[in-house]
Amino acid sequence: MSAIHVLDAEAFMDKDFEAVTLPAPWMSGSCRSFIHKDPEVQAFRNAAPVQAPGDYEFEVICMERKNARDVSFELFIANCLRESLYWYVDPKNAPKRFHFRERHHVARLAAMLTAEQAASYVKSLPYYRAPVEVLWDFSNFGDLRWDRVERSVQLPGRPVPRTDGADAPAVDGSMLLPTIYTNVEPDLMHQDIEAIREKQLDRLNRIPQIRRGSLLRHAMAEEIDEELQPLSALCRKHGTFGEAVLPGAFDPITGFFLKAYDGNFSGALIETEIHFYSISLATS
Repeated sequence: MSAIHVLDAEAFMDKDFEAVTLPAPWMSGSCRSFIHKDPEVQAFRNAAPVQAPGDYEFEVICMERKNARDVSFELFIANCLRESLYWYVDPKNAPKRFHFRERHHVARLAAMLTAEQAASYVKSLPYYRAPVEVLWDFSNFGDLRWDRVERSVQLPGRPVPRTDGADAPAVDGSMLLPTIYTNVEPDLMHQDIEAIREKQLDRLNRIPQIRRGSLLRHAMAEEIDEELQPLSALCRKHGTFGEAVLPGAFDPITGFFLKAYDGNFSGALIETEIHFYSISLATS
């Protein structure tokens, strides 16, 4: 952990910072849509939505350091914080320098996590201690879900068969959870897809027959195939799923600022040798 430059809010109080232009989000999403710089990733994630809990919004900003040589990690963090700590300012009239000295600035900064908590979080990351693991942790980005009933009600002329929350009625009168879940890691490679496919089809075959109005089993199997094929293509093209999603996905973290980490909001600012990142997710 000694090699990682861990910062907390105290590093930004009572200091002046130069305003810099942050890049447009690399990706952003909600329970309604997903936008990504790579149209192939965007198409896949709109077909297989991120399964973050409840209503959510998330955003990832990625700044390549060679294109911003005058921007330090501290300056990057300060400008990301500025967007959330300052009241709205028209960009045309925004000052070229800013600071965090106002009472509401100090109160908001004081509520953020300490450097010790940030260091502990990085240490808890499972494998690579890399930016992609923060994205996976914040947003459940590796979750894939196939809900037989949910897809059934999207078909023209189909009745709505589910009336009891997440469960659905089987032909024998019992209630069941007609959903297949799997979680793929960021280092998923294309040769791993077939094993995932076989496992999901086996689970599908074990789901009891649902009452009239649900998607036929073979049609659901085709949908599972149709979603896994583009995922396999992304992994084949980029090496891993994580590298398809985020540039420098597995580069070691060299600097870290944990803005928040709780049930409603998670936010982190990350430095590697090649990039700066801002990763945030808010849920209701």
